[in-house]
Amino acid sequence: MSNPFEGMGDDEKEYQKVVSDNVNKRMEGAMNDLKKKYSEGRGGDDMGDDGPTGDAYQKHQQMQKKRADAARAQKNASKKAEAEMIKAQRENMQQNDQDESSDDEYDDLLEELDADPEMEALRAKRISHMRQKQIDRAENLAKGHGSYRIITQDEFLNEVTTSKWVALHFFHKEFERCKIMHHHLELIAPIHIECKFINIDAEKCPFFVSKLQVRTLPTLVIFRDGVAVDRLTGFQEMAVDPSEPDKWHTSKLQAWIASTGAITFAMPTEEIRKEMEKMGITPRGTIWSTKHANADDEDED
Repeated sequence: MSNPFEGMGDDEKEYQKVVSDNVNKRMEGAMNDLKKKYSEGRGGDDMGDDGPTGDAYQKHQQMQKKRADAARAQKNASKKAEAEMIKAQRENMQQNDQDESSDDEYDDLLEELDADPEMEALRAKRISHMRQKQIDRAENLAKGHGSYRIITQDEFLNEVTTSKWVALHFFHKEFERCKIMHHHLELIAPIHIECKFINIDAEKCPFFVSKLQVRTLPTLVIFRDGVAVDRLTGFQEMAVDPSEPDKWHTSKLQAWIASTGAITFAMPTEEIRKEMEKMGITPRGTIWSTKHANADDEDED
């Protein structure tokens, strides 16, 4: 480094040295004062409200932290929802032996004639339809479809309003006919994923019993987009033989629910029944019959 005093006379060198020492002492003093102020939390006095210790700066830092925490929480929630959707899709693929949207069907579609543009368009439409059905099925499973579950009064609104179609059974634990309804709905729920099947103890939900004017048990209420659109009170015309009102096939209940639009189901025609009999195919395990069931169990609240 070159000498800053090179070329100067002795008097001039002495003068410049005194000035330089004075400046250095002032700078050192100013730095020490600034460090002391920050150590005492008074840095904002000189730096203003936007300084590192000012109120505006601190509020800004807090707001940035809140935004970062909120973004992180949203990201975690999205990852969790995506994980649940993937899990539901995997379970769907494992259990979906009867679903139309199997991998074999995709393979069959891909083997169709692809030279005809109309066939290509039709194939693309069918594939899109089946993929949408898979998505809908996975979403429904994530919402609790596919099983027959009991809910509480606090869960009522969330369960009824989060699915397009819901079948809700109001029951009493001591009524035999409510047990019969349970039996049939437990068989239907895993088959018809398009509708949510749930039940609630009428004694433990007085508000909704009153709101929906439930007077007879069992009562099955069908909701569409959270609005009650139809109901089945007791067994009405379920039984084929009036002398045995509690003995009827599950398909009778399926047909009634299908009539509301909640599920897709068609009763076999007589011709199909006969063909099934020739092939040795008969209904199994879907009829509840008990000597203890009687009309007294269909009581008023």
